[in-house]
Amino acid sequence: MTLTLTPSRRETPKTDVLSLSGLTKSYHDPRQPALHDVSLEVGTGELVSVLGPSGCGKTTLLRLIAGFERPDAGSVRVAGIEVAGSHWVPPEARGIGFVFQDYALFPHLSVTQNVAFGLPHLSRKARRVRTQEVLDLVGLTIFAARYPHQLSGGQQQRVALARALAPEPAVMLLDEPFSNLDAALRNSTRKEVRRLLKLAGVTAVLVTHDQEEAMTFAERLVLLRAGVLEQQGAPEEVYARPRTAFAAGFLGTTNLLRGDARGERAQTPLGTVRLTRAAEGSVLLSLRPEDVAFAGTGLRGRVVAREFKGHDLTYSCETETEPGKPARVTVQTGPGCPYGVGDTVFLAPRGLAVPLEGPAHHEPKTG
Repeated sequence: MTLTLTPSRRETPKTDVLSLSGLTKSYHDPRQPALHDVSLEVGTGELVSVLGPSGCGKTTLLRLIAGFERPDAGSVRVAGIEVAGSHWVPPEARGIGFVFQDYALFPHLSVTQNVAFGLPHLSRKARRVRTQEVLDLVGLTIFAARYPHQLSGGQQQRVALARALAPEPAVMLLDEPFSNLDAALRNSTRKEVRRLLKLAGVTAVLVTHDQEEAMTFAERLVLLRAGVLEQQGAPEEVYARPRTAFAAGFLGTTNLLRGDARGERAQTPLGTVRLTRAAEGSVLLSLRPEDVAFAGTGLRGRVVAREFKGHDLTYSCETETEPGKPARVTVQTGPGCPYGVGDTVFLAPRGLAVPLEGPAHHEPKTG
């Protein structure tokens, strides 16, 4: 079946442009699927980051959406049309743009020719007009006659984005697109790509293992672990209200504390902690470093490391959160904090702690 899908900017607002249902994919051993029963809905113009450690299934998910792989189970719908499942639509007919990690530009073609490459269905005049529109959008008109090797990494990234945008895809997929750039260029290019995608009204799914990149790019985070969807939500929500210890630790530094909960408070080695939700009995809590403070009284500790980051200081303090069991507590303060390595300090909670659950789903068997 050959099918051309309607571009995203012609979709009815607030519809789901991308719908995944029960996606499962194994490469060798069915007991160790690369992706297991993943379902996800992505709305028109939404920017989603898929985040997780190496081997968690991020790239497999993109390849299933793009049509580079066939799922063992489940379905993919793009712009309301099933493209994988009971029907199969080849990659070139799915209305999906793909920006690869290495950009995959044609070295023997100019910027203009690279961008026009994906427009063979248009007349020569229409192809020229559309290519110029996209080059104007990404700010590359003055480089139109150059070749990829004559461009910086950030400029090559924009050419790859322009080429993917030119056919007006329903969905844009980006596979670790900033990983080849140095730190300063990565930050500025990420902001520019985000701005361009929002300006074009494109629905986009970004795959990354970089927590900061995922949180600053996306309107929604999707966290994968061992092929399973662990948690999803707005970046602020997932950071402040992680469901599991894995989610809490992967999205930034956190302090994991045992406590005894009674409603909206819990007793911990740091003292009484207020909770984000009511709980009862023995609990495992996540308390972010910015929610721990140095105080006049509290849990006694000793500073063993101090990291100055300009806008803040991060301290690692050795304590005993359980009798006879040394532990580390991380504290984040303003840049003017006077404590140094070796100082004795007292620690107390100053923010809310999050009662954690077990993994979001049962993980596939690994033995």
